[in-house]
Amino acid sequence: MNEAASAAILAAFAVFCRIGACLMIMPGFSSARVPARIRLFVALAISLAAMPLLYDTLYKLLQDQSLSKLVAIMVTEILIGVVIGLGARLFFLMLEMLTSTIAQAIGLAGIAGVPMEEGASEPTLVTFIVIAATMLFFLADLHLEVIRGLVSSYEIVPPGAGFPTRFSMSEMADALSGASMLALRLSGPFIVLSVLVNFAFGLANKMTPMIQIYFAAMPVLIGLGFLLMMVLARPFLQGFIVGLNEFMVR
Repeated sequence: MNEAASAAILAAFAVFCRIGACLMIMPGFSSARVPARIRLFVALAISLAAMPLLYDTLYKLLQDQSLSKLVAIMVTEILIGVVIGLGARLFFLMLEMLTSTIAQAIGLAGIAGVPMEEGASEPTLVTFIVIAATMLFFLADLHLEVIRGLVSSYEIVPPGAGFPTRFSMSEMADALSGASMLALRLSGPFIVLSVLVNFAFGLANKMTPMIQIYFAAMPVLIGLGFLLMMVLARPFLQGFIVGLNEFMVR
């Protein structure tokens, strides 16, 4: 194999490192429910599609480089891809956390569901919300925004420029802050409902200590929680997708 062919293969592998690392973290594609072979083929297809746009830059960069320099470039590309995919991933991780909190607040935490994103079993409510949010993520073409961000990242952070530590930390802080505020706004009504119902039945228990209020409180709390979820399911998911879209297209 001549030097030009070796540089071309290294250039293709460098593109795959950034794109493959992003897809490994990106919501939807990173789920254990998606076969590893499918994820590999998708990463290869996107890498080959982006290769003509980046070939000249990468070919010049990777020519006549030492082994240690090549390894450093590949590791940096992987880290950049992880940072890009982790921004959207944080919103879904926060969504799982807030839906677990909601399930606990309205008395549904004991109903185990099928795990979707993580290996541990989650309540059925978490499974339902995560599946719906993942479907909307693809229906709203937000996965294309991630791919667009990947291609645009080569202009902001070109290969060989090193890992942008300050920029990456700033992006992660913005993503975590935005996801936390979004989770707080979406879960607020359910937390307020739980506090009000438990406070009301706590007062009733103080007034009538001989009656087992707990057995009457749980059906009421679960029923009101289901009713509130039925009313707020659509704005809940819309608010999550709008918040994620605002973060990704800014």
